[in-house]
Amino acid sequence: MTKRLAMLLAVLMLMAVVSADAEAGLPAYTYTGGDPIEGAVANALASGGRAEQFLMEPGCVTIPCPIIHQTEMIDDAHAKVYGTCWILNYVQKDGILESISGGEIPAVILLERADEEWVVMSMEEADIGDDYYLDIHRFAHGDEALEDKYLAASDLDAPENREIRTRLIRDYVDANHLAVTAYRDYGWDPVELR
Repeated sequence: MTKRLAMLLAVLMLMAVVSADAEAGLPAYTYTGGDPIEGAVANALASGGRAEQFLMEPGCVTIPCPIIHQTEMIDDAHAKVYGTCWILNYVQKDGILESISGGEIPAVILLERADEEWVVMSMEEADIGDDYYLDIHRFAHGDEALEDKYLAASDLDAPENREIRTRLIRDYVDANHLAVTAYRDYGWDPVELR
């Protein structure tokens, strides 16, 4: 009888641990790459409450994908970034991060260096609908090449954009020692991280 009771307790404890792990979900995102400006933008996107604009599930993680088109150094302590910011939410299913929601935000971002670290001070976002293209045109202030970069960044599957996204996901997986080998958008084949 005691052996059965001990076995039952062990099974219940294991179930509690598995359940707690499932509820804890994926670790929060923190940029681990080598570009301090990209890192400031990515961390601001992951923690700025923007992810809640999209579908969220218990245990999901937001892994942003800032595509920086151009950076203007205003002075040693201030920078203006022109970029398209993708916010993407994922859940882990087996060894794959499954994208459950997300969206793009073309923007102009002002950063300030404080204590040797870049911090996002403000972010002007393109509006939706008809104003989307008008705002991108205004952001580019007559620079057709910059405007083209904004428009090209709306295709997250374009090779150069996919490369940025894959790198950021791979960095997240490596930093958190996750048993993940790929990510996938709904209805698409998995994209291998290696």
